[in-house]
Amino acid sequence: MKRKKLIAAAVAASLAIGSIAPTSAFANFVAPAPGASFGSGPTAVPWAIFGCAGGIILAALAANARDNRELTAPEAWSCGLLFWFSPPQPKRVAHKRHR
Repeated sequence: MKRKKLIAAAVAASLAIGSIAPTSAFANFVAPAPGASFGSGPTAVPWAIFGCAGGIILAALAANARDNRELTAPEAWSCGLLFWFSPPQPKRVAHKRHR
C-alpha cells in the first residue's frame, strides 16, 4: 500500500512540475533550409508495398471469416484483389456409384 501511494505521489509531483515549467517558452522559429531534393524521389514505392501487404491480410481475414478457408495462391499474388472479384465456388459432392 505504501508503494502505491509513493508512486501516486511521484506521478502527481511530475505532472505538477511539468505544467509549471516553461519548456517551450524559449523556442525560436527556424525556417527550413532551401533545397532542391526535398519531397522528390520514389515515395510511392513503400506505400504500394504497404497497400499490397494490407490487401493480402484483409482478404485473408475476410476469406477466413466468410468461407472458413485460406487464400489461394493466385488470390495472394494479386494482392488480394482476385478474392474480392471472384465469387466462392460451391463445393462439389462426389456421388458414389451403385452397382
